[in-house]
Amino acid sequence: MFKRLTWMGAGLVTGFVASKWVERKARRRLARYLPSGQPLNAGAELADKARELAVAKIADLRTAVDEGRSTMVAREAELRRQWKLAEPGEQRYGGKADGAWAKQRSGR
Repeated sequence: MFKRLTWMGAGLVTGFVASKWVERKARRRLARYLPSGQPLNAGAELADKARELAVAKIADLRTAVDEGRSTMVAREAELRRQWKLAEPGEQRYGGKADGAWAKQRSGR
């Protein structure tokens, strides 16, 4: 029983010391890349700026997708007018839509 408690305590202490050592190393490396005089919380400011840039890029991407979709719809309408095809949802050929009329004509 005491043997297990001893090893468990040794493992806890080793884990705590190792995590503090890694934290210290990470802070030193971060301080090396920051301009002199910058506090260590400057990393949080950099993360905030990166997040803002990412949000802006996502907004730009959404705008581009919406613009592409509207352009696609306009081009499809232009091609339908050019080829004299019915617009989606329009009724032709005796009140039946294009697809239903084509199926009836082909005997399917």
